[in-house]
Amino acid sequence: MKLTKLGAVILPLALLTACANTAEMDALKASVESAQSSAAEALAAAKNAQSTADTALMTANDAETTALSARTTAEAAQSSVDECCAKIDRMFEKAMSK
Repeated sequence: MKLTKLGAVILPLALLTACANTAEMDALKASVESAQSSAAEALAAAKNAQSTADTALMTANDAETTALSARTTAEAAQSSVDECCAKIDRMFEKAMSK
């Protein structure tokens, strides 16, 4: 009879423990799924940021190329102005020497 009473106490305790373990496992599973979802969102955000950075780098490179071209054009224009000024100076000096 004591064995029957002991079995009557142990069986519900075993079932409660199994339920608790199942609940813990469900909670752990939900936690892992939440972490996976957060990681996927973070990865998507990182890829988006990388894409934005790549676009910014290409834009910066294009701007640098444009600036170098503008500088080259400005230097060529300055050279033409310098040649013209030198020619005018020579003409003025020639006219003044007469």
